[in-house]
Amino acid sequence: MKERRAEESPEIDLSELDGYSYRCVDDCALCCLCQPELLPDEEALFRSDPVLMAGVTDEHISPEVKGAAIRLKGRHGACHFLTDKRCTIYNRRPHFCRSFPLNVFAGWRVQVNVNRSCRGLGLPGEELEPLGRRLLSRYGDDRLKGEVRSANKVFSQFVRNTREASAAQSFSSVRSAAAMLDDELTEQLGLSRVMTYAEYGSTKPNSSPADLAKRVRITEAEADISERALMDGVELFDLPDLCLLPVYVGPDLSWKMFKLDGKTFVGWELGESGETKEFCRVDPSSVDLLPMTTAGRESVREYLHLINSRDCFLGHAAYLCDMEGYEFNFGQVYLGAVANNIIDLWWRASLLAQVAGLEQLDAAEIREGVVFFDMDLLDLPTIGAFI
Repeated sequence: MKERRAEESPEIDLSELDGYSYRCVDDCALCCLCQPELLPDEEALFRSDPVLMAGVTDEHISPEVKGAAIRLKGRHGACHFLTDKRCTIYNRRPHFCRSFPLNVFAGWRVQVNVNRSCRGLGLPGEELEPLGRRLLSRYGDDRLKGEVRSANKVFSQFVRNTREASAAQSFSSVRSAAAMLDDELTEQLGLSRVMTYAEYGSTKPNSSPADLAKRVRITEAEADISERALMDGVELFDLPDLCLLPVYVGPDLSWKMFKLDGKTFVGWELGESGETKEFCRVDPSSVDLLPMTTAGRESVREYLHLINSRDCFLGHAAYLCDMEGYEFNFGQVYLGAVANNIIDLWWRASLLAQVAGLEQLDAAEIREGVVFFDMDLLDLPTIGAFI
């Protein structure tokens, strides 16, 4: 991590936007299932207008989030201001609604990410790179400097902590190691080696990427990836409140979610006001990691490279390392986090495919898995901050 002098403009990374266009899809309204926080000036505006005030709440679906936000219908339905999948306050909608599908992350630099759960990504329309620049211009250089300055302190403290605990590994080395292991990270045997290494391996501080990759490849594969995928999947859908469940927008633009009911996954179609209608029941033990075609595996590899490039994900791995008390080398934590998320993606894609009666995962099925998964990936706890 390279620290920049406070008076310098922060480094800006828009590489994730390069070559992509976007068009809002009628009747999708995925972004209207999120609960946007209100910025201080927005809160003042909303509280001063009786119509807008009716949609304000201090109760957020994520308990750790404090401050005013937009109310959801029926607590787990769509935005209070959505009617027939149309925003009734479009010209006065909050900042976080306007910025979708882009996310601005402040770490040691400013990076703009694209929410790949958005159905409009890749459609002919507005180019994302100039859209990202316009979004950043609304913050202003001073605000971006301040956000990076604050985040830099957190990342620098993390680096000092890893050094003191003899768990240090450079950010570039863990990313390079993950890139070297893209074959292993896209098949079950390799994933087992990575997970076993992450949990039981031994790594010297500041190892080279080649050494990290070598340690994975010589690790005996002991982790049962299918069993781990099932356990994580059950935990994913075993939540007490529907508002906490992942939402998947299908190709038909219906909103779907799954919830564990006893020993069965129940698939619910979600309505705008929070009403639900059952559309399927699935035995969790029947959800296998389906085989991938060559094109399907290549799609996973492309998504792996995306994960590996996101500063917020590196911050997530740092968060995990901190939560585990720096017991493990950061290289092990990072590679384990990558593997865990690839397993999650594979499992979600397999669940959707099996519900549709399919027996393998081609590129289209992996794409559906990404639609189901990416919003949750961007919502993982991290050091640094989305702004």
